[in-house]
Amino acid sequence: MQTYGDLLYDLCESVLWSPNNAPFAFRAIIKDLKKNRSSNPFQDYERAWVLQIACQRLRKLALGKARRLTPPEQIMLDSTQNIDSRIRQFDSYFHRLTTDEQILLLLRDKYGIPYPEISTAMAIPEDSIKMRRQQALRTLEEWLWSEPA
Repeated sequence: MQTYGDLLYDLCESVLWSPNNAPFAFRAIIKDLKKNRSSNPFQDYERAWVLQIACQRLRKLALGKARRLTPPEQIMLDSTQNIDSRIRQFDSYFHRLTTDEQILLLLRDKYGIPYPEISTAMAIPEDSIKMRRQQALRTLEEWLWSEPA
């Protein structure tokens, strides 16, 4: 965990959008990794295996533990006119994406993980990963740059 601990903790905190839930998620992932250590099918690709376990756990945890926007926050976000204000609220827009889209963008754009590793970690074909990334970026672009209705 010395090698991937910082990446995993930051991934937990970023996806769950909560510094309070990140330690819980991190410990759960470490526990899963220890339990599944003997079943690592990626002997030469340890990081992909670690990320695969992390993605599986984060998908489950995000359903109940991730911070979500309240209805008033959602309305305020949707009515924001000023582009500078929208950019300052990037985290809020980012967390409107699905958990898979968030994980994908974080792995590729924040951590620079190559597509083949992300594909393995998320159990999604590489071409689909690339397409989903483009769709998520387009969605963020629309939310940030288009004029509210």
